[in-house]
Order: sequence, then structure tokens, then C-alpha cells
Amino acid sequence: MRVFIIVHGFVQGVGYRAFVRRMAERYKVSGMVMNAKDGSVHVLAEAEKSVLELFKDAIDVDMKNGPQVRHMEVFSEESSGFPKDIGEYEGRFIVLGE
Repeated sequence: MRVFIIVHGFVQGVGYRAFVRRMAERYKVSGMVMNAKDGSVHVLAEAEKSVLELFKDAIDVDMKNGPQVRHMEVFSEESSGFPKDIGEYEGRFIVLGE
């Protein structure tokens, strides 16, 4: 299963993409993470449904001196909000824009 997540909050310039990669490695999630021009962070995640639920909970953080997620929009692959040109990342997780 694949989902596209738009993460809103204080999530750029605070190590959030590296944190998301660590969580992806921990939960064995494939995909990518990147900063968006509007200040949000975009995440493509692929794994079993139960693993994706754990991963989404893990990246929904509010750290006093770090990332502060305020809201996450989650789009399934069948949804109109899922980007059609997102690419394939099977077996790896990439941080774009490093």
C-alpha cells in the first residue's frame, strides 16, 4: 500500500526529513521525503497497511526544540490528492533536497 502525506507545521530546517528517514528505516517503509515550497514536507510511504499506521503515528511529533507537526493530510493511491508522477521507491527510502 502507498500513501502520500503532506505534513504541516514547523517542519523545515529542524531535522524533520532526517527524522522521517530514521522512522522509515525503523519500520521498513519505502518511499521519499522532501521539503515543499509552501513550508510543508511531502512524504511518500509504501508498506503494509498496519506498518503505515505505525509509521504515520511515529512521524506525527511535537518536539519542544525541534519539529512540530500541526496537521497531516494523508492521501491513498486511489485518491485525487495522490500525485500521479511521484515515482517508485521500492526497497529504499530517499531524502530529496539534501
